[in-house]
Amino acid sequence: MESYCLFCKSGQEGHIIDLLKRSGYAAFSPLAVRSKPEAGGLRRTRARLLPGYVFFDAEDSPDWNTILRYSGVLRVLRYENGACALHGEDLAFVEWLKRYEGLVDVSQVVKVGTKIAFVGGPLVGMEAKVLKVNKSRKTVQIALGGEDAMFRNIWCSIEYVEKNADIDTLHQASESDI
Repeated sequence: MESYCLFCKSGQEGHIIDLLKRSGYAAFSPLAVRSKPEAGGLRRTRARLLPGYVFFDAEDSPDWNTILRYSGVLRVLRYENGACALHGEDLAFVEWLKRYEGLVDVSQVVKVGTKIAFVGGPLVGMEAKVLKVNKSRKTVQIALGGEDAMFRNIWCSIEYVEKNADIDTLHQASESDI
């Protein structure tokens, strides 16, 4: 089974997923839990993790003629060598998303000196580097892949579960610089 990615008009992801499923493909567009400020605190909502992107799996070579005629599909993502099937870091990223059924929930973190450590949620143990932390929006930007990766970084929601922690108490927690 191979995994592929389509780029489509933002807002059309659900429509494209339905069309792909009707054609026999397993398809999804990843969602992320986001915190939105509102009176009285933050409200959690779901939003597209990668607006405009739809991933799907196929046993055999996809019917590109049909897929590219779907209203809303702009193009198939391809590598420089012309290959369409995801591989390397991109495939690892999609497999990670599938483990969470396409929903990247809030990860719990603790502050350890000038670092944060992931102690709960989907980012625990993930091979990624924290690029930025937005404390007011409670999000982190993480680097996923190198120069050759289609998906280089994403923003994920976090929540602090303790104000400070002792590094010795974290054992196997995943650490990243703030």
